[in-house]
Amino acid sequence: MIEACKRNERKAQGELYALYYPMLMALVRKYKHNEEDAASLVNDAFFKVFVNIQNYKPEMPFEAWLKRITINTVIDEFRKNKKHNAVLKLDDYASSDFLEMKMVANDAILEMSVDDIHKMIEKLDDEERVVFNLFEIDGYSHQEIAQELKVSERTSKRYLASARMNLKKMLSKVFEAVHMILL
Repeated sequence: MIEACKRNERKAQGELYALYYPMLMALVRKYKHNEEDAASLVNDAFFKVFVNIQNYKPEMPFEAWLKRITINTVIDEFRKNKKHNAVLKLDDYASSDFLEMKMVANDAILEMSVDDIHKMIEKLDDEERVVFNLFEIDGYSHQEIAQELKVSERTSKRYLASARMNLKKMLSKVFEAVHMILL
């Protein structure tokens, strides 16, 4: 199929698109809330794949090559739309109530579905969500994130810290709800 795509055979390109679209859409949805924006990014990634498929080297797993192009497409779009004067909201959040509820509500967190967790991640600001996903999900280092997003490593670390803090706040609401039920 890849060789046929290298020869610009439309049928093979359509088959490759149909085969990998769901996987790439799931990947992009980690970064984009809006289904249409995510689909547009996936289509942009496929365009890059078909334009550059001659450069694909069989030594690299094809799925990894596709994912890399897709993530780079997401990063390019993020850079293009980046807010230059974004304000980073870092809160110091630590409360004894949170620690008490954490002990009581661990079971509730274990019962959370992957979709529930993805919904929480989707609520993060764009910068936080992109850095969080690149670091925690896709395994990028802060140095790699800084290079890709054209920010400092310190900024990458701040966005990650802010994302974690905001996720903790969201989880604390789950803890509070469970705690109220248990009382």
